[in-house]
Formats: sequence, C-alpha cells, structure tokens
Amino acid sequence: MLLYVTRHGETDYNALRRYCGSTDIPLNDTGIAQAHELAERLQSMKFDVVVSSPMLRARQTADIVCAALKMSYCVYEQFAERNMGVYEGLTPKEAQERFAELWNRQCTRKADDAPDGGETLNQACGRIDGGLDRLRQDYRGKSVLLICHGFAARAVRRYCLNLTFDEMASFFLGNCEVINYVLET
Repeated sequence: MLLYVTRHGETDYNALRRYCGSTDIPLNDTGIAQAHELAERLQSMKFDVVVSSPMLRARQTADIVCAALKMSYCVYEQFAERNMGVYEGLTPKEAQERFAELWNRQCTRKADDAPDGGETLNQACGRIDGGLDRLRQDYRGKSVLLICHGFAARAVRRYCLNLTFDEMASFFLGNCEVINYVLET
C-alpha cells in the first residue's frame, strides 16, 4: 500500500498554538485556503481511496480535496486526534501554569501517562495502529490518502518506520503538508 498522509488545514487553535486534541473546531480562513492549495497539488495524483479522521477540521479538508479529485471519502474513527484532556484549549504556557504537577512530570511524553481526562501515548497510538492495520487489510496494494492530525501523523510515522515514542516526538507535519510511506503487506 502506498500511503499519503496529510494534516488538515489550519484552525484558530493551531494559529494560537493551543492544544486542540479532541476539541472539534473548524478550519479558519487560512486553513480553507490551505485545503484548496492542497487539492490543487493533489489533482495530478491518483488515489484509490481517501480516508479522513472523523473530526470536523479533517472532514472539511477532505470535502475540499475530494471535490477537486471528484471522489468521496470514508471516515475511520481511529484517526481522530489524541485527546489531550485538561490541556485542551490551552497554550503550553497556560497548561504549565494551571497544571504544574502534570507539566513537570511530562505526562504527554510518557507511554502510560496523560493529562487528566486525556489519552496516553499507548492508548492513542494503539488506536491509530488499529486504523493502519485496517487500512492495510482493506486497501492492500492500493494508493491511499489519509487526512488526519499532527499527533496522528506522528503516530503513523512511528508505525510505518518502527520508531520509538521519543523518535516520533521530533516529527512535525505542517498543515496541509504531505508525506508518503510504502507499507508492505
């Protein structure tokens, strides 16, 4: 399977560097423009299927891209963004100030820890790994475009390249950037 991964267009939370996670917010005007630019860049490519996260910002990006590609898309719940619990809606500075103990123990970077109410790395990556296993089964030998999120893109990279949590943490996929992987069956 040839897997192309892109991140949704910009949201107001992205622009303000706020944790978005499972907060279901829309694209902003910049994000809509980015999605149109992405659609234009992808028009010369051939995809067998487009898969989107269930979150609004990803589905809005998929709507724009798929209109240009004259395709529909399917939603896989497994590719939703990592739930960041009490950090959602906060900037890193605000999270550090309001939740000093959580911040000091670096709960977002540990396999089995998370901000209160959020997903651990193991939980989020396990969910995303399950989605990737399903894609590999459903679309063996096909070309797949996945529209997801920043953390989800890191988790996909971890899965595809067999990286550790520490190795995956340094990867960043910008809004509407595209990266691809070849996944053997």
